[in-house]
Amino acid sequence: MALTAHKPSTILEATVTSKGQVTLPSELRKRLGLKQGSRVRFSIPENGPVQVEPVRYKIDDLWRMSDARGEPGKFMSFEEMNEAKAQRKW
Repeated sequence: MALTAHKPSTILEATVTSKGQVTLPSELRKRLGLKQGSRVRFSIPENGPVQVEPVRYKIDDLWRMSDARGEPGKFMSFEEMNEAKAQRKW
């Protein structure tokens, strides 16, 4: 049985400001492909670690959001729309 070397986990820390804001470390931004204006989703299970992932819209999201008819928080930026359109499979 061959043993495989496991890369050690990367541990990053950040400080919470008085406004509750955190600057994501550059290594995390690079790994997640985040740029200025990117959206981030936090998944918070009852038990277990919090997960962080970039929000990547799909073309179906465009239709679902267009059906929301102006509900608050249901809008996509033009960049997000273009990203979703670019992921189309024809």
